[in-house]
Amino acid sequence: MDVIATTGEARVWLGFSERPSEFSSPAPGEFALLLVVATDEISVDEQAALSEQFVRSGCRYAVCFGPTSSSWDDSIDMVGVMDEVDGRPSPFVMTSWHDDEPIEETAEFFARHTSFDDWSPSQFVVFVLGGSVQSQADVREAVIHQFS
Repeated sequence: MDVIATTGEARVWLGFSERPSEFSSPAPGEFALLLVVATDEISVDEQAALSEQFVRSGCRYAVCFGPTSSSWDDSIDMVGVMDEVDGRPSPFVMTSWHDDEPIEETAEFFARHTSFDDWSPSQFVVFVLGGSVQSQADVREAVIHQFS
């Protein structure tokens, strides 16, 4: 993952993955995540494992984008539910899904509306699963525009 924008103390990281097998946050500490899902070739088990990796890596707000974003929102929420069932302490993770919006509007939401309660992100991670080179470039451009 590479830093694509810096504003004040905030850093914005961007990474791409063709086949999600692992996620490791480049951001120190907690972060807001923009998850762009541009493929439907991810199994339920892979989705669950990746969702857990997001939460364990420090994700506090997950903005899910793409046609299957609602299922990702649910999968990330389920990590906290299972932690509660297992008696494991887990931070609250806010989630939202954006399946019918343009990437530009979702990038704006990600940049401006991912604070809640007493928490505000200073680290922003954009993770793109699949998609064409052009769609990946569109995500990059939309995010950079919001943070510049």
